[in-house]
Amino acid sequence: MMTRKRWLLIGAAVLMIAGCASGSGAPSTPPSVNLTGKWSGSWQFTPVSAGSGQVTMDLTQTGSDVNGSVLVTGPAVNQPTTVQGTVSGNEFRLGGRISGTFVVTGDQMSGNVNGMLPATATLTRQK
Repeated sequence: MMTRKRWLLIGAAVLMIAGCASGSGAPSTPPSVNLTGKWSGSWQFTPVSAGSGQVTMDLTQTGSDVNGSVLVTGPAVNQPTTVQGTVSGNEFRLGGRISGTFVVTGDQMSGNVNGMLPATATLTRQK
């Protein structure tokens, strides 16, 4: 018969193994797109009556990690900042100060961004 202490040790070991297996944060699918380059386009708040504007990003991708600068302009914003994210397949997930998800198709990405208000954005790679 197992002692209570042994059951606690087994339970702790199982939790540690489960935490290691699910806590990597790595994308589940290798990137199928490379976002390195300059992107520009437009955004609009949801609701649209709250405003809209332009957005430009200069991104660098290494493996699945993406970093870069972004400039958002519009009626209530005009702030340069930085962005970080990851790519899994053709999905670009922003994290940090600006969060959101974009789907990348060729030289275009479209998606939703969470900021002051929810917004949608569509950007095109500049050549």
